[in-house]
Amino acid sequence: MLFILTGDIRTGKTTWLEARVRELEAAGVPVRGVLAPGVWLDCKKVGIENALLPSRERVLLATPAGDGCSTGLGWDFDAAALARVNAHLNGLAETTGEKDARPGLLVIDEVGPLELRRGGGLAAALELLDAGPAPAWPHALVVVRAALAEEVAERMSPTWGSVEPIRPDEAGARRLREVLLGGLLGHPRNKRHLVS
Repeated sequence: MLFILTGDIRTGKTTWLEARVRELEAAGVPVRGVLAPGVWLDCKKVGIENALLPSRERVLLATPAGDGCSTGLGWDFDAAALARVNAHLNGLAETTGEKDARPGLLVIDEVGPLELRRGGGLAAALELLDAGPAPAWPHALVVVRAALAEEVAERMSPTWGSVEPIRPDEAGARRLREVLLGGLLGHPRNKRHLVS
């Protein structure tokens, strides 16, 4: 199943997602992918990091745009940082078919206009999602702004089959727990891990 986590800007999507990732990992569910926490100074957002999962290596991805912003999105993206994150995601792609991979959740925070309309940004994230479920992630969660949620759902439905929008609230957390903790912990490869 593909979950689409959506909400307006500054509704706490990443903070909510970080809490869900900790909860799932504590329960023994592997989480792979990328989180995009903001960097804040005096209540002002001064950057966007990417936390690579599962290692949690942090990469400063973007800073507020100057006058010569090439993206038109209000952020200047660091080319080396984008390359590092895409390399991490490409590395995950190489493990998708491993028979012994413990099934878990793929997290992509976030897919936006840069990926969907320009083929830039975290292009490797979009490739992973377009490929659909894998032994290492029978389920995925992608963060998308509300204005793009329908477009992403239409694009991903053919490969994922089941696409479900959720919000960063308790109902969304409950639904995620229901699908992931209910199904993945009982999977034979995860049972072997929990026993050893």
